[in-house]
Amino acid sequence: GGDADMAGLPRIKFDFQEDFLQQNSLLEDLDGKASNFLHWAMLDFQTPVYCPLDSLIIGSRLDVEAPDASSSSSCRLAFSGRIVEKINPVIDANRLKLYTPKVRSGLIAKLGDPYRRDDDEKVVRYEVFGDELFKKETNMKIFTGMKVVTKAGEVGEIKGSYGTAGQFRVWFPQGTEALVGDELILEFKRYLNDEKKGMHQDIILPPERVGTRIETQQKSKKKKTKIVNGEVVSLKGDILESNGKHTMAIIQGFFTPDVNIRERIGVQVMIPSTKEEGKIVGSFGKAGKCKVSFTEGISAKVGTKAEMHS
Repeated sequence: GGDADMAGLPRIKFDFQEDFLQQNSLLEDLDGKASNFLHWAMLDFQTPVYCPLDSLIIGSRLDVEAPDASSSSSCRLAFSGRIVEKINPVIDANRLKLYTPKVRSGLIAKLGDPYRRDDDEKVVRYEVFGDELFKKETNMKIFTGMKVVTKAGEVGEIKGSYGTAGQFRVWFPQGTEALVGDELILEFKRYLNDEKKGMHQDIILPPERVGTRIETQQKSKKKKTKIVNGEVVSLKGDILESNGKHTMAIIQGFFTPDVNIRERIGVQVMIPSTKEEGKIVGSFGKAGKCKVSFTEGISAKVGTKAEMHS
């Protein structure tokens, strides 16, 4: 213990409940800045070695030749440290929570409804739809409930699949200002000794920040007019004194006998040959015929083609 203290090594308590990042080599720099970083290391000796807890241990580089009088000096010191815990490789190896970090990235393909957040009046979306993070055949139930993060650090939760092409729905409790095409990042841990290969996250959803939905003006879609052809079978009604035309025509061909013509009262009817317009006012008989009123009269003869615009 004295040697480790003399070497200036800190006393750090080891806790089996903590997570430990598995590294293939010692970390010598971070963000381009070199430094002597502290690492946890598990040493597995091929033969028993007497090493009391709290002792100083020094490792050498066996691939470096020892300096001699004719060669330049080189350091064979690989590492040094304090022995803080004994481990039985058979029993305790699975107690070590060693993990490897995993990162996946996708993008926002579609935005949900806009909201104005109450506390700062920023326009945000509480729901977005992501893509390119999963394959089409991925079982989304495995990832439902996992957290994703935007580049701005906004945290959202995967709520399930969206469609059948691998897209997914994400809910942001505080809203997000991200736009279509922005990145969605999924980070998780995989523990080395986990036979189920579960995905573990330390990310916590933040508390909700409510907002008021912004009503957007929907572009009115022009309804495509459907034209049904029929035929004038008789002329009825009063004759107008101004032009001598009948005011009513009986037309067949618009409906089948099972149709309730009362539901179509008011639908426009046109005679293409005379450009005369009328409206359906009721049924006539039980064979699908209908009565059409022409305010300005109808001059077309029996057998003339008629069109119903609906």
